[in-house]
Amino acid sequence: MSTLIALKRLAPFEKMLNRNWKTQILNYLTDQRFEPSYLDYRSLHQGLLTGDVPMDKLLIWILQNPKQHRQYFTTALYEGLDQLPHDIPELNEFFKLVETPPAWFDSEKMSDALNFIYRLGFNSGFILRDLALMMGYLYPGLNQPLVLTGALNKNPAKRLAETTKWWMDITEPHAFNRFNPGFTSTIYVRFIHALVRHQLNKSEKWDTETWGLPINQYDQAMTNIAFSGVLLLGVRALGIFPNKREVDCFLHFWKYTGWLMGIDEKWLIDKESEGWKFLYWLPFTHPKPDATSKSLGSSLSKEPFQRQYKYLRPLQQKLAYHRHLEITQFFLGRKKMQALGLKHHSAAWFAYYLIARNAVLHTSARRFKKIDTFLLQHGRHIQKHALDLYAEDGKQLASMHQ
Repeated sequence: MSTLIALKRLAPFEKMLNRNWKTQILNYLTDQRFEPSYLDYRSLHQGLLTGDVPMDKLLIWILQNPKQHRQYFTTALYEGLDQLPHDIPELNEFFKLVETPPAWFDSEKMSDALNFIYRLGFNSGFILRDLALMMGYLYPGLNQPLVLTGALNKNPAKRLAETTKWWMDITEPHAFNRFNPGFTSTIYVRFIHALVRHQLNKSEKWDTETWGLPINQYDQAMTNIAFSGVLLLGVRALGIFPNKREVDCFLHFWKYTGWLMGIDEKWLIDKESEGWKFLYWLPFTHPKPDATSKSLGSSLSKEPFQRQYKYLRPLQQKLAYHRHLEITQFFLGRKKMQALGLKHHSAAWFAYYLIARNAVLHTSARRFKKIDTFLLQHGRHIQKHALDLYAEDGKQLASMHQ
């Protein structure tokens, strides 16, 4: 058994083998081992030290002549390779890769997934913000790039708006057609990730022996699972129970999104239980919540006070603030709220309201076409309206020249 270079954030292999009643039940129910084999452990270790190889390679070329080569990249992304002044092998190689969908890509599943996403309406926003994002802050390894770049604790509304803009781009019909916003936004974010990874990796502030590589494969995979597997767990808790086809299409949608974002296929999931296994590994790849958890959690909790409501703004801001905290409390509980520096409420009343509302509407939609149509149309309208709350911040992604 060869020796691995120690990473302080990663627990010893022997510790991950310890079984308890939870893992025994999960092993039985999902017909797989949640405890990693040594090969799994090596793969996890390597994932923490690996970035996005194709984009990192392209970034090296871009930085050889930043102004001109970045302009060539921008032209290739938004206008096509044929609009470049001459043939550029580095760009040809990268765009040939991302323009060719993998063999498993299924356009019908991608389209069907959108109908499920639209029916979720505002539920998706609550779960992604108040469960997935807040839960992510409990793991300091995920926080380090955010803290060192000042991405969320300085202006949480702006960064949340940018993430929402990207999510809206990729959930439009035919979003991933070559020059549509879903495709270009995803490749653009992939470039920004590579740029941040490069800058942090050469910074004296970054501790590689503790955290591995910034925005590495495993951390990106967990972010992808937050958008997919965690959201599926969340919608069920709020009274929405997708059928097998909806789950399959939704996971396929995020598998392709992750692939386009530069995540290796071994970290992309086809079944929910695969995502649960990676989630089970998550606490073993991070120390306990720390000051960064409180800083980011507290900052995000106050984000509603920056929203640009049209009417009764102070009242709506305060109401949104309390609603989001109640949803977080419903999912995470008192102890995790404290770890995030969040105020505990007497009860998660808004979560209970959503459960009742969703149970009635989504159960009825299975039987009545008009209600199903309402969920589709009204749900998407609500999702689009979310961007209006951030004014100009919700209209574009972060500057490419930051």
